[in-house]
Amino acid sequence: MPDEPLFDRSALLENLDHDLELLRLMAKTFVDDVPRLLTELRAALRAGDAPEAARASHNIKGSAANFGAARLVEQVVAMEQACRCGELAKASAAAKDAERLIVTLAVELRREFTAR
Repeated sequence: MPDEPLFDRSALLENLDHDLELLRLMAKTFVDDVPRLLTELRAALRAGDAPEAARASHNIKGSAANFGAARLVEQVVAMEQACRCGELAKASAAAKDAERLIVTLAVELRREFTAR
């Protein structure tokens, strides 16, 4: 389902008690934080630091899970597990797919806090 949004806006709003301002704040926070999270992940993978890469993956997973972005969470879980097993080549391959989904989610969320 590549053309489907990564997060279900209606379900998320339901979980947030229809608080549109909270959704916008969460979206802005994700968009603002994601470059730092990706930088940490890339640096850890380049350095061969599996525990740090697992931590960065875990943080990304938590952020994505807040939005119910199941496809992204699934990809990041695989990446985190590879890091925990010391399989950094596998984690790096998964990171490429995860980054694509992260960028897609960030674009979707950016629409939320720029919408009037």
